[in-house]
Parts: sequence; structure tokens; C-alpha cells
Amino acid sequence: MSTKQLFDAPGPKARQRHRLFEVLSIAVIAVGLYEAYKTLEVHGEFSQAAWKPFTQPGLWVLLGQGLLNNLQAAAVGMALSMLFGSLLAFGLLSRRAPLRVACRIFTDVFASVPLLLLLYFTSLVLPTYGLKLPDFWFLVIALTLFSSAVIADLLRSGIKAIPYGQTEAAEALGFSGFRTMQLVLMPQALRSMSPALVSQMVILFKGTALAYVLGGYIELLRSATVIGTYYSRSLLQAQIVAAIGFMLVNVALGLLATWLGRRQRLQNVTKPALESLEMPAELSTR
Repeated sequence: MSTKQLFDAPGPKARQRHRLFEVLSIAVIAVGLYEAYKTLEVHGEFSQAAWKPFTQPGLWVLLGQGLLNNLQAAAVGMALSMLFGSLLAFGLLSRRAPLRVACRIFTDVFASVPLLLLLYFTSLVLPTYGLKLPDFWFLVIALTLFSSAVIADLLRSGIKAIPYGQTEAAEALGFSGFRTMQLVLMPQALRSMSPALVSQMVILFKGTALAYVLGGYIELLRSATVIGTYYSRSLLQAQIVAAIGFMLVNVALGLLATWLGRRQRLQNVTKPALESLEMPAELSTR
């Protein structure tokens, strides 16, 4: 398999210069980490007293409940985003220009607006119009508006990458445009774009931390802040534990996205090879 290089391979002097930059970068990072450690050590952040509150099981229950609330909001938001994102993808590929333009405007607007601004809109503006909901649903609505626009473009790209011959074959069999999209194109797009969809789940999960501004939804960051309020000596430690919780979930989702991408590439490589090994129809009948 031939590969394309975007730039020339570095020569001896360039490789020596790159090694020098690597050594300098490592040295600068090591010095920065040492200075940070020394500062924290002076302020007693690594002392036993600072971490003593975490010997209480109740603190871990509070943190676990916060993390569970983050996961719940992300899961519900992702499910709704997949639903509305699929409908928007249908609209983006519609043959009716008004529908296509309306869906394009929706996706461009909500994919460009910051998630925090959407959260302020749902929690401050919607109640003025009589929509009284728990903070959980204000968070989910904001996540859905943002993520459905992104997922719609992902699915549109996945559908456009499918050879047009499959659409023609479905139409020749009498499928309508909607049934062709539903039964032929969308399942393949979901399968091919699954790594990107999992990556979007990572973004969605990290976005749940913005529920901190609502004040009424106890998620992981709010739980850590509550612990820091009662144990002011352990505020930094609580935030570190919360950061580790976010990191573990995001790393797990990232590994899932990597595995799906590797599996997808393997299928793309092995499928043509298996098709080439199939016996021609005229020979199999002899």
C-alpha cells in the first residue's frame, strides 16, 4: 500500500534539530511540574489532613451520585440528539429546497452557538414563556440542540460517502426516498460514522459539567464544590478527584471510539478481499 507524505522526510540536521527541541520541551515540562509540586507542597496540599475527609464513605457516595447524574444527562441528550440528528440529516439531503435550507440554517446556527449560551437560554428564557422544568431537562435540551446539529452533519457526510449505485438499486426495487434512506443508507452511515459519534458522546459528557451554572442540578463538579465548601482545606483535592472521574469516563469512551475505528478500517480492508475471492456465478453453476 502506497502512502502519501505531506512534506519531505527530514534530513540529518533536521532530525538533530528535532531531537534538540524534544529534549528542551521535556526539560521545560519537567521544570514546570517540579515548580507546581513544590508550590503545592509548601501549601500543604499533599498533607494527610488535606486528604483525610476522603476516608469517609459518604463523600464518595456524593461524588458517585454526581458522576451518575452526568452520565444520565449525557445518555439522554445523546439519545435525543441521535433521533433529531437523523431527522435533520434526512432534511439536509431532501430534494425539497425549502426543507433543505431550513435544516441547514438550524444546523449552522446551533452548531455555532456555544453550549454555555444555549444552557443560559434554556434555563433563563424558556421559564419566562411558562416552561417550568427541572434543571436536568434544561441541561438535556441545551445538549440536544447543540449535539443534534453536529450529528446531523456527521450523518449527512456518512450518507454522501455511500456509493450512489445503492440508492439507484433501491429505487429500482420500488423503494421510496424515505424508505431508501431509512433501510439502506442510514444504517450504513451509522455504522461508518460510529467512531465520530462516540467522540461526540465525549464532547457531550464534558458539556454536562456546565450544569454547574444552574445550581440546582447536583453533578460531579457541583458535588466536588459542595465538599470543598464543607471542607475548605480539601477544595483542591475534591476538584482533582472530580477531574479524575471525568478523565476516566472520557478515556473509556476514547478507547471505544478507537476500537470502533480500527474495526471499521478492518472491515473496509477485508470486504473487498472477500468479494474478490467469490466464485463467479457462471462458474458456480457448472
